[in-house]
Amino acid sequence: MPAAEIAKHSADLPLPRGPYAVPANVVAADQRRRLLEALPLAIAENGLETTTVDQIVKIAQVRRNSFYEQFDDKRDCFAAAYEIAQERLLGVLTFQCYTQTGLANRANAALGAALDLLGRDTVLTRLIIIEAPSAGKELAARHHEWLDRYGRMLHFAAMGDARIVPPKPSVEPAVVGGIVSRIKQRVLAGETARLPELCPELVQFALSFYGSREPLTAPVGGDSDEPPQPQSPDRSPVLEPV
Repeated sequence: MPAAEIAKHSADLPLPRGPYAVPANVVAADQRRRLLEALPLAIAENGLETTTVDQIVKIAQVRRNSFYEQFDDKRDCFAAAYEIAQERLLGVLTFQCYTQTGLANRANAALGAALDLLGRDTVLTRLIIIEAPSAGKELAARHHEWLDRYGRMLHFAAMGDARIVPPKPSVEPAVVGGIVSRIKQRVLAGETARLPELCPELVQFALSFYGSREPLTAPVGGDSDEPPQPQSPDRSPVLEPV
């Protein structure tokens, strides 16, 4: 998969060079874009620690000097690419979440769309799920800030649903961490393309932290027409947060 992605990216030729052509700021912006697209491809092929700047610029088809005009080093480039990847995932979740009503429907739609994206884009998934948490202290801290952000999103998704009793807000990032941990298990097992199959399980896991005054239902997929019922909070499954 990474080799195919690299070939596809390489077919996207850089802007033409020469005295006529393009203003310097446009060239710089294009080079930055290409480098930010190339870094995840290089990391998917080699891993963060063994990826070199030379490998990144080769995929991006820019000069080595251009890399250092944009970034301090590969970790600086990684941090920028990571933010872009997370913003892309956040956009998918936000759209699906806030076009639905009720926690169960919101969780089902948002998680389903996110898992579909992660299952299709293995490069993005590796960057977010595998590489970032172990990419050093600063990036690990940023990764947990993103878990907190998704936890707040889960909290807002539950607002206005009179049927539920939400947990303390401090619990919700841990719920997100458990979801990420389960996704990571699948990715490490080489089953990234099968991530959408996790949707019913992860919806049930998320809902299990919300005590309900009446059954929460959502069309969460699977062979059965019956949706999984949320467990009471004291019987929640335990997934280890990353």
